[in-house]
Amino acid sequence: MLENISLTSQGSQIQAISLWLAAAIVILTGWAIVKKYQVNMVLFIAGLLLNIIGVMNGATNFLPKNATATGLLGFDFFELFRAICRTQIAGVGFIILVSGGFAQYMKDVGASDRFVTVCAKPITLLKNPYLILGLVFIIGHCLGLVITSAAGLAMLLIVTVYPLIIRVGCSSLSAAAVVASVLCVGYAPASGVAVMAAELVHLDPVEYLVSYQLVMAAPVVLVMAITHVIVQRYFDKKDGVHGYVADFAELEAKRKELEKTPLIYACMPVLPLVLLLIFNKMVYKTITMNVATAMFLSWFVCFLVDLLVRREAKKSFDLSFSMFKGMGSILTSTVGLIFVAAFFAKGLQQTGLITYLIDVAKNCGLGVTGTGVVLSAIIGVVTVLTGSGVAAFTSLAHVIPDVAQHLNSNGIAIMLMMHTASEMLRALSPVAGVIIIVAGFAKVSPFAIIKRTAIPCVVGYITMLIIVSAIF
Repeated sequence: MLENISLTSQGSQIQAISLWLAAAIVILTGWAIVKKYQVNMVLFIAGLLLNIIGVMNGATNFLPKNATATGLLGFDFFELFRAICRTQIAGVGFIILVSGGFAQYMKDVGASDRFVTVCAKPITLLKNPYLILGLVFIIGHCLGLVITSAAGLAMLLIVTVYPLIIRVGCSSLSAAAVVASVLCVGYAPASGVAVMAAELVHLDPVEYLVSYQLVMAAPVVLVMAITHVIVQRYFDKKDGVHGYVADFAELEAKRKELEKTPLIYACMPVLPLVLLLIFNKMVYKTITMNVATAMFLSWFVCFLVDLLVRREAKKSFDLSFSMFKGMGSILTSTVGLIFVAAFFAKGLQQTGLITYLIDVAKNCGLGVTGTGVVLSAIIGVVTVLTGSGVAAFTSLAHVIPDVAQHLNSNGIAIMLMMHTASEMLRALSPVAGVIIIVAGFAKVSPFAIIKRTAIPCVVGYITMLIIVSAIF
């Protein structure tokens, strides 16, 4: 009996040591990411160390069903990574690849640019400067349904609507702040990260978009638009016009160049979304279409249209290859990051750290809502420090299924909180790509932009938490 007690005590000590080691690795991982170490390698090494600790803690059967033990434990960790990569690339990874490829083709063929110029037209009919600001913010989020890059969308808005905002009486800082903070919600199925979020909570991307994202985003974006109007008007009155006015002649020339693209090209970016909204189990039950199929079909249809309109077969064929170049590019960025993030998450599970934190959350009475708020806050802090919502989100998102299971939840509410936080709080980071680009164009400090985006983003974040907690 005494021997059993001794063994139990020894096991508890080993478990405690493992938890402390796991926590130390997580902290070091966060530090390395903040210090701009290469994220993929940081997460891979951290994941490897965590899985080793998990085995030392007694985890023996850590390989998934689609993996076979090599016969040597050291090799098995890399077999685990191979199996994770294979699973990811066959599922959500492939969808992200195809979505990224289609987005690149739309950019190269000029369809994304033309789409934005058409959507921006109604803004020119308005005369109230701050009403225009609010409308630009709302339209920017509508554009996010087909344009997934915050930096790319910001540059298009700078060319199309930035001069208009300034001409009607707003300061360049107000215009820059609104443009820099668009796309606070990355919508499925266009966004690869949103597709991953849907996959992790076992939802079809279209269902995730229609039933959850749009329900949450509609009031949040409206509240943020109103807050922007109030905040930017206040700062304009308080500080006056700051920053340098851009070269309108140059911008006007760029806008006219974009409008040379035939109008039919403006319809191309929305084609996959239209197909997915029609051919799904919620609308047209006899014919269903997944995201990858819709993207491939849309790519081919757009190629045929471009071939007919352009009447330069070689040029159209060359442009069509952008689909595959985009897939390659997204593999080295987003999909590769998902591989190592899943490996890292597996290590966290093996060490028992996730289970321990969930038990702590339960004992503190946090529940689903409280846990979601804490996790979203963590992701938000990492996003602000690193400037990358993708890195912050993918690092922790893979633990959601495990968290949801322990909390007897479907995990959707927690996922919405975490996913939205990673997108929304990017506009608070002085090192975020979109902030740096817009600040450079307006010839002001990134901190001057953040001063104007902080209140709308924080208000939007709180509103999002309230809505998700109340509805989901």
